[in-house]
Amino acid sequence: MQNLPAILLESSPVSLNPVTSTDLLAILPVLILLGTGAVVLVMDLFQSVPAGEGETRKPVLHFLSILGAVIAGAQICGALAAPDTGATSFFRDALRIDKFSLAMSLLIVLGAAFSLLGAADTLRRRGLEHGEFHALILFSAASMILFTQSASLIMAFLSLETLSMSVYVLTAYTREEKRSNEGALKYFILGSLSTGFLLLGLVFIYGATRSTNLVEIEAALRGGGANLDSPLLLCGLALTLIGLSFKIGAFPFHSWLPDAYEGALSIVTGFMAVTVKVASFAVLLRLALLFGSTPSAGTIGAELHASLTAALSTLAVLTMVFGNVVALVQRSLKRMLAYSAIAHTGYLLVGVITAMEAKRSGLAAGTGAGQAVLFYLFPYALMTLGAFTCMSYLGRGTEDCESLESYRGLGRQQPVLALGILLLMISFAGIPPTAGFWGKLLIFRQAIDTGHWGLALTGIVTSVVSVYYYLSVVVNMYMQPGGENEPLSTEPRTCGKLAILLTVGAVAIVGLLPDTFFRLSMAYSLR
Repeated sequence: MQNLPAILLESSPVSLNPVTSTDLLAILPVLILLGTGAVVLVMDLFQSVPAGEGETRKPVLHFLSILGAVIAGAQICGALAAPDTGATSFFRDALRIDKFSLAMSLLIVLGAAFSLLGAADTLRRRGLEHGEFHALILFSAASMILFTQSASLIMAFLSLETLSMSVYVLTAYTREEKRSNEGALKYFILGSLSTGFLLLGLVFIYGATRSTNLVEIEAALRGGGANLDSPLLLCGLALTLIGLSFKIGAFPFHSWLPDAYEGALSIVTGFMAVTVKVASFAVLLRLALLFGSTPSAGTIGAELHASLTAALSTLAVLTMVFGNVVALVQRSLKRMLAYSAIAHTGYLLVGVITAMEAKRSGLAAGTGAGQAVLFYLFPYALMTLGAFTCMSYLGRGTEDCESLESYRGLGRQQPVLALGILLLMISFAGIPPTAGFWGKLLIFRQAIDTGHWGLALTGIVTSVVSVYYYLSVVVNMYMQPGGENEPLSTEPRTCGKLAILLTVGAVAIVGLLPDTFFRLSMAYSLR
């Protein structure tokens, strides 16, 4: 006993409380997604494919998976509409559910639902209608919800690795394609490396605070302690930030992202670009506000705030500049949007920094912190899903419409679809009065209000640079002669049309009614 570490001797005995019905009701959307995925896997065993046909026909799988996602989303909407009673803990404080985590969970479920809807035509066309695709989408979405609602470092790590495994497999879903396997392998190797950084960082944080629970960690920060004065906590935060930077694709931890995005199916790319980013930023924002804005005893709080602000500011500037500059020279729309996703990560990092500053200075006391991040993520999710669904919709055979040259003359061949792509591109660029413009305006305005003029100026300049490569798609559609592209096949593409219509329509509504969505993001921000 004398050789045991003191921290083990001081720990209290673990008591295992039974899981209650309240706990299960709290994660009902997760259970719905997991149950639907399991049912789809079993039903796929009994689905027969007509012999001699190049396309598979399994509409039941699509219907069930989309229905499960819709029911889970409706359940989350019901929880959001209920009176705000503050954060509530479940499963012995492993999960902590509040309006912010519910709003982020809704974005994840929307991403899964739109991805499943848009994938129906693509999977059928390419003969890839298998139950494991739908199950992986649903399982990863369920893990992402748990990730956003985690109140324990252990729970966050386990759910992150569960969702990562699903996304790795989805990236390599077209296993006959070399670039798909290459992108998935790079994603897996670098993702495993980031896991090591993240796990070591969480261990250091536990060593400094003697707790894995976020509420107890906050209490330790407020009260101060012997271990908090050591470099252990700063090292833990640095390693955790590196691990999360891999997940969000921030520079210089982005190298997996372009190849993984290019190798995966366009629908899968859209799903990854939206849901993984939403879940990762939900956790990053919560941790940044916890460690960077909690009043601490002595000089601990000031040191943590200064260190986090400096690290996030450096990441934000480098990510915005790198993503937009490299996107300028891309001739593949898929890779261009991949580097564009890196640039948008930089904008969102600015939102995280302003949320820290606002909470620490008391500016967000009456409203909450992080509303700019939440407001930005909603139109970004819609724009990204719509863009990659358009690529998949215009695909022929086993190829998606990825090169910029393949969009030449689209404005004359398919004027309605071209108009939808036009709206998505100008919204990505932040041209007023689109949804993307309002999101960037809010983030940059808050950066100026909190004194971060350099971040705001960098974001504005890089946004102007992005106009060039986004409008290059528009130039090809309307100002270049039509190519020799074969017409779309005569097979029905109703699901793809519906997914494009819903995403483009939602982007237009957000652009026309920004104040409504801003009030919602304010109501659902962190308290």
